[in-house]
Amino acid sequence: MDTSYSRDEIVPSSRASKQFGELLNEARRKGRVVLSRNNKLEAVILPIEEYEELVGDLEHLLTALEIQERKGKSRGKAVSWDALKAKYGL
Repeated sequence: MDTSYSRDEIVPSSRASKQFGELLNEARRKGRVVLSRNNKLEAVILPIEEYEELVGDLEHLLTALEIQERKGKSRGKAVSWDALKAKYGL
């Protein structure tokens, strides 16, 4: 997956190591900061809320995929809720 970054989002790692506090403020203002080293993109700094939202979205997606996978598998004979209630006197 290719993601594009604007020039103002990319910060050299040398600056990041000297001005980390300011970099955190930038990440909060801009939504993300991309770190580069030797002109190669290396990492992304996200505000914690953005990170938690991404992780939550990923968990929901994985759950949805698991549900779809389970729906496609045969699990033998299905028993209705009414039949179970009758069998066990509920």
